Amino acid sequence: MQTLKLLEDAMHQKEQALIQYIRYMREAQDSQDNEAAALFADLAKAEEKHITVIRDQVATFSRNTEKLNKYQEMNHYTSQHFDEALE
Repeated sequence: MQTLKLLEDAMHQKEQALIQYIRYMREAQDSQDNEAAALFADLAKAEEKHITVIRDQVATFSRNTEKLNKYQEMNHYTSQHFDEALE
């Protein structure tokens, strides 16, 4: 189904953006730029919310739980490391 493919592509793009924002946040933290770190943390949180919405739509369009579980595991892993980076 074309919609499912588009949703999966969008989710992948959001996941890549999330990873980049976390990297930028850590670089800002390392350079003691708290304002930039907070900005990238906020952007990362927004991407996480977008990923959750898209993941829910993928679940609606997909009955293939194997694909969904892959994205859920990746989202859980990313969220876990994002929370650790904020500490």
